[in-house]
Amino acid sequence: MRGLLLLLLLLSACRYTFLPLDPGRPESPGRPFVVARLLKEGEEARLVLRVERLSGPGYLHLKWYREVELVAEKALFLEGPGVQEARFPLSEGYHRLVGLWGERVLFQLDLGTPSLPDPDEEEDQGNR
Repeated sequence: MRGLLLLLLLLSACRYTFLPLDPGRPESPGRPFVVARLLKEGEEARLVLRVERLSGPGYLHLKWYREVELVAEKALFLEGPGVQEARFPLSEGYHRLVGLWGERVLFQLDLGTPSLPDPDEEEDQGNR
């Protein structure tokens, strides 16, 4: 009897004497998965948006900037996977498109080169 109790005591200390709980199927992420491309076409920029995964229907807000100035805003209603397109006016300089899904930035696409201040000029002004 003592041998049986000792065996049970030793087996209970072994970490492989229980089966792990089945966590089940993981929840799908609430954030949508999209593939976005911004193409330059003459005097317009064309957004091609391929929606791969969407938790539910909603609006994708698009903000089009030239340098730091907001030039245009659009909203696309997304119902599920598929392809959507939008066009924006294009002029000289740097442009940026920001896609917002429920107040959160989903993507940012850029066209052109931003005009940044010359670091040498800033150093010269700092030494005066």
